[in-house]
Amino acid sequence: MSDTSPAFALPEDVFLDLLGRDDQVQAARLVQEGFAAALRLSQESEGKPLETVLARLADRLREWSRLTTPEGAHLRLSLLMYGLDQWGLAYAKVFGADTLYGVTVVLSDLRGGLDLSSEGMCQRHLDTLREDEGAGLEFKIVLRRELHLSLWHSMIAAETPEQGDLLLSLIGGLLLALLKAMPNLGWRLVADTLASIQIRCLQHGLAASGQEQTLTEALFAGLTRDLPDPQKADIFAHAAQAVRDWQESRRATQH
Repeated sequence: MSDTSPAFALPEDVFLDLLGRDDQVQAARLVQEGFAAALRLSQESEGKPLETVLARLADRLREWSRLTTPEGAHLRLSLLMYGLDQWGLAYAKVFGADTLYGVTVVLSDLRGGLDLSSEGMCQRHLDTLREDEGAGLEFKIVLRRELHLSLWHSMIAAETPEQGDLLLSLIGGLLLALLKAMPNLGWRLVADTLASIQIRCLQHGLAASGQEQTLTEALFAGLTRDLPDPQKADIFAHAAQAVRDWQESRRATQH
């Protein structure tokens, strides 16, 4: 999504020389796919067959990380581990750590394959990701967007009101926590998520009635209440502009 505010300029990303924006997006997509695959495999298999397929999944992720220079490979692997960890932490709060066995195994495999030198390099990249808001920003934006959208889809499809309320609280909490973890750029990730939810609703007719609508409206109402000023105005203005841009682009392609 483009940044429409003339006053808003993205900071320099210290990782761009090693990993361009397209590759950062690919890393975030691979995290999402790897997480979903590990989750599914854990439900479908057990014993030695499960260990074997999880090892293959880890190998595929590792192979992608190596399709670059040695230094770039460490960064790619760091992003994959960081992303899988972020998805796992969020999902564990609702679905329990036991359901994430496959994700834990894949992460352990990726970390376990590192020698001391590689481990140190990956740790430095991980520290930079956490301490520098602009580091890997494109990766962070897509990672969070897809994580929040995945949880939102789970929320509107919740089998019980209790699970729906739990996911509602989790998503709201994650978005608010972003503003504390990323004081300067967190609002940008929150706005991207809110715009993406609205676009999904418009594009696929979701959250138009019933539980889907009630929970989605409650999410936006809670954020309207709890988001701090002046970030609240920036977030909703940016999200609204992104939705308008999407609508205009869609109309243009239909003519």
